[in-house]
Amino acid sequence: MNFLSRHIITAIIIFIAFNICNAQSLQEYYKTIHKSTEYCLSYEGLLDEVFPLEMLICGDKGLYKMKSSYDIYSLSVEVDNDTIEMIEEDSQGRSSGYITLTKSDNGFSGEWNQIESAARYSFTINQDVYKNELTPYYITRLSGIIRSRTVNIDIDHINGTLEIQEKYGLKSRYKSKYTCKDKNCNKVIINPEGIIGVSSVEIYKNKSGDYKMIVLTADQNREITELRILSQIKKKTKAYSDYRSMLLAEYAKFNDKDLDTYLKKKQAHWIKSTSNNLRKFHKADSTEIVSDRLKYQAYSWIDIELWTEDFISGVQYKQYNWQPEVEVTAFAYHIDKSKAVTLTDVLDKDWNLTNLDSTIDNENSTWVVGYDGIYKIYFDRVKGIQRESYLYSDLAQYIDRGSWLDKLVDQNKIND
Repeated sequence: MNFLSRHIITAIIIFIAFNICNAQSLQEYYKTIHKSTEYCLSYEGLLDEVFPLEMLICGDKGLYKMKSSYDIYSLSVEVDNDTIEMIEEDSQGRSSGYITLTKSDNGFSGEWNQIESAARYSFTINQDVYKNELTPYYITRLSGIIRSRTVNIDIDHINGTLEIQEKYGLKSRYKSKYTCKDKNCNKVIINPEGIIGVSSVEIYKNKSGDYKMIVLTADQNREITELRILSQIKKKTKAYSDYRSMLLAEYAKFNDKDLDTYLKKKQAHWIKSTSNNLRKFHKADSTEIVSDRLKYQAYSWIDIELWTEDFISGVQYKQYNWQPEVEVTAFAYHIDKSKAVTLTDVLDKDWNLTNLDSTIDNENSTWVVGYDGIYKIYFDRVKGIQRESYLYSDLAQYIDRGSWLDKLVDQNKIND
């Protein structure tokens, strides 16, 4: 047998062994080492609240792995009443982290700590099955009537704000925005300006999950109505973690197949390109050391700036712990026509946004369509999202007549 043939056979054996290991469950893997899984308990959990994991505890030993990775970590386990302390060992037998958990209502909760640094993340396990994706809401849109006026009420669950506006027109007679006192905006009492005969409006969510509205008129009459949920934008999360990295992508999910596909593809493209970068990092330095544990972290999320019946715009943010800048990319989507649109489509050919006297000179900024005008946005790591607004009333002469932006500003509808 020649040298090449021996190495081909050796590679095949290693490949087969590797795939058998990958195909094994934690129970099967543990059984190949310790012969039995009697008295073992299986758990599912989350690292840093979003990264799904599975764990097997068998007395003073155990195993766990991230669901998105083949890496299996051995555990040395100590149980003291309602406290569990575990030392994590990687595939090379090195202590790479430690986990401290205390009993809670739904299982155990505590922290994972990197053994050679100050890095720490929340860590929870229980014997119930976790969903792989989180489904809180970005925005809940309600419809109701205040003093014979049909209004839409948008509750922004991410930013904790509530906005009331008449159903038609960005330049409607009434539009007002409020900050919720409680994070979930389950109860908001406001004093709307601009609606004659109204003293206050209370919007609340009852125990059944229905939204109600109490309008207190100027003569102190109480009008209680039920608000109708028009739509809700859900927040989907894709989370990946292996030995070196944590990768998290969040995006909005609508009840529109084409729009959902468009937004999902934006994040899928980011996940692919970021994964390629992480592989390049690994290729450049393939020697794994303990201090590399969860060394690289990347996070992308989507903020919705404007959402009407036929149009949506927003910004995709991309943040990495290995570079100081947070990358931003704006998007605009024509829901009725199921296609992406851009600002360059609707501005005069002899004029562009660089003509505006902007004080934001950050090269990593973007222009996005909003309610009141066009915003220039960038992300400051200390101050957060920074923006400059340019009102539509000042830009009207530069917007092509009959274009989607012209009709959007005038009617809140896109019918071209």
